[in-house]
Amino acid sequence: MSKQQLGVRALRKELSGILKAVEQSGQPVTVTSRGLPQVAIVPVTQHDLPNSNASKRKRHTTGEEHVQIIATLSLKGGVGKTTIAMHLATVIAEHHALVTVLDADEEVSALRWQQHALADGVRLPFSVIPADRNSFMRQAKDLARAGHIVVIDTPPNNREVLKSAATIADVVLVPVLPTGLDVDRLGTTLDLLRDLEAALDEFNYAVVLNRYDARKGMAKEANQALDNLPRLTTVIRALASYEKAFGHIPSDLVQFREIWNELTGSTVPAEVVP
Repeated sequence: MSKQQLGVRALRKELSGILKAVEQSGQPVTVTSRGLPQVAIVPVTQHDLPNSNASKRKRHTTGEEHVQIIATLSLKGGVGKTTIAMHLATVIAEHHALVTVLDADEEVSALRWQQHALADGVRLPFSVIPADRNSFMRQAKDLARAGHIVVIDTPPNNREVLKSAATIADVVLVPVLPTGLDVDRLGTTLDLLRDLEAALDEFNYAVVLNRYDARKGMAKEANQALDNLPRLTTVIRALASYEKAFGHIPSDLVQFREIWNELTGSTVPAEVVP
């Protein structure tokens, strides 16, 4: 169907058929009044709808030049925030010379990871520094202004630190494990983030499913349950290599390259190191 024009009266009589024709043909129709164009009926896709799952999946994509501060956070402990932060920092270091993990967790797991590596004579391709609890928002911003890509590793059960990290982050990643309990507990973290989303002009967050095992029915159910939330398409599988990476340079990076591609909108193949 070529581009069409129709009057208001015809629109009233034939609206249902017109909408179907626009959907099937992919061509717009212009509505006229007294011979003058007034509005256009144009086809849309799911990606154009503000409340669609496709739209929710894309909210966190900001473009590489705009991703300077990333925060991994959750009010629940044991979901893999540090492991994700360290693997993601390794991937980012493939593209950027200045990458810093800012360890805001009381257990300083990221800092201890670096210390164990140095004790074995291994230098990570990025720096890990402790967060200054009284000024870590300024600390992160100062690093970003100096050209660093900053990954903030946050503690569980600390709303103040979580809010601070989320407020300054260009992208917030919320890890969740594929269990009913973890998906249920995710709600408290998301409530806090939604409050921040309402208060901030620019706010991007995405849930990332961690330790996914496709052989388990519960994991598949958890994966499906996240589809109504802003989430990453990439899921992080339950691999022993991630558990063994502590104190070493992470080497199993395919899925984390996929995550970086999602965050930046890049099309670099995840299997290829640039």
